[in-house]
Amino acid sequence: MAKQLIGSSDIISAAWKNLAKNWRVYAELVLWSIFVSLIFWTIGVLIRGYTDDRTAYKVLYSLATMPVSILVAIISIAFIDLTAKTLQDKKADVRESMRVGLHKLFSFLWVLILLALVNFLGLLLLIIPALIFSVWFAFASDALIVDGIKGRAALAASRELVVGRWWSVLWRILLPSAFIYLLVRFALALGYLILGSVLGDPGMFFGPMPDLYATSNLYTLAITVIPQAFFGCGIALVTAANLVLWFDLKKNPVSGPARP
Repeated sequence: MAKQLIGSSDIISAAWKNLAKNWRVYAELVLWSIFVSLIFWTIGVLIRGYTDDRTAYKVLYSLATMPVSILVAIISIAFIDLTAKTLQDKKADVRESMRVGLHKLFSFLWVLILLALVNFLGLLLLIIPALIFSVWFAFASDALIVDGIKGRAALAASRELVVGRWWSVLWRILLPSAFIYLLVRFALALGYLILGSVLGDPGMFFGPMPDLYATSNLYTLAITVIPQAFFGCGIALVTAANLVLWFDLKKNPVSGPARP
């Protein structure tokens, strides 16, 4: 019989300790995220200077940023690879994790496509199947990047760990994720409040999103770059929480016939 899974509070604690212990390598990875956001911002500024047509802007922006999105995928893989190594007390190096991201890019994209198809099928079958599928396959990317399991086998490996304890896994995904999200949103709001106060308007970064054509480039730069610092830390925490749970599921497999 499988042992009791790690508790949600212990998952949050482990994720926080991992971030605090390895903040230097995560800071470097967050800088990569900020660099990519600067590329997106620069492309947006150049296209806004080229055309005033909003539809043309959206089309041109989507096309121009498509190659940059590859960097986003590589950084996403690097977050998982780096976090898995830090949790296992292995040597962690951002450049090496970025190389892993480049090496596993196409396999990662294929898994994302499979996940999108499965989730879309779940939505067609109504919300409950979609929720079941999302929990079943929550660890597919971990199986790919850490264990090297590709394609549909990665989804199957994730499901195998979840069946028989679906509800337990659901709450251990939801509670840490919700806590981290609220923590990051609070920190970001506080950061915006402080920056707005320094600039003479505490509420300038709050309220509805302003028209990009009616705001200064400095404002759009701030709302592009500043969130990356906070959400980068949030990604590190969520990734660690997901991996802590995944490692625990692997350590304590379900015995006997599995049921969702």
